[in-house]
Amino acid sequence: PFDYDGETYDPLPIQRGQVVSAGTLDKATMKITVPMSSEIAELFRAYPPGQVVTLTIRCGHVNDPDAEFPVCWVGRVLSAARATGTSGGDMRKVDLSCEPSSTSMRRSGLRRHFQLTCPHVLYGDKCQANKAAATVTGTISALTYNTLTLTAGWNGSFPVAKFVGGLVEWDGDVLRERRSILSVAGNVLTLAGPTTGLAISDTVDVVLGCNHQAGASGDCVVLHDNILNFGGFPYIPLQNPVHTNPFA
Repeated sequence: PFDYDGETYDPLPIQRGQVVSAGTLDKATMKITVPMSSEIAELFRAYPPGQVVTLTIRCGHVNDPDAEFPVCWVGRVLSAARATGTSGGDMRKVDLSCEPSSTSMRRSGLRRHFQLTCPHVLYGDKCQANKAAATVTGTISALTYNTLTLTAGWNGSFPVAKFVGGLVEWDGDVLRERRSILSVAGNVLTLAGPTTGLAISDTVDVVLGCNHQAGASGDCVVLHDNILNFGGFPYIPLQNPVHTNPFA
């Protein structure tokens, strides 16, 4: 183990690709090969982790008297796959495909359209809905690969249908796990991903969804009381004046 800048780096058989700077970032990916038994490989074994996994590469000499280890590459892990080789694959190794952080800086930003519904990410920086007030805690009574059955009364005072489009969160072995809720039938929640690391009698946090609408039936008003941050345009005229006969 090697201590540097308040962090302890554990030794691991690891291999990386070359740091490429060719004037374009389209193909400047970095491949990291690690053992299948490593903790980082375990994160991607069944399902991608609920949070972004970043990668920082420092270069230097262990015995450098000045202890200088400048950063030579920064990015994030995109995916993981069994390592490829001359025999078609190696079950003992995992290839991590990574992209540099500068790649995302060159991407076009999301465009905000003139639309009736709100385009903001629920509980994001623009939405600012109170996530804590929209969260309830449920106890698991049964589970499958992508469904959870919670004990009765888990939804509190909220209708169960309002949790569609929301989240289920729990503390994983390494990171905070999050899954989107695809549907709710009584006490059964269908998730957009596996129930990794969960067991019967565990507790999970269930967060309300939103239909991204204003007005009397809009969740932004009725459910979240967040109309001041509504990002849509609910009063767009529904009749097109271009194709309307003014003399009719």
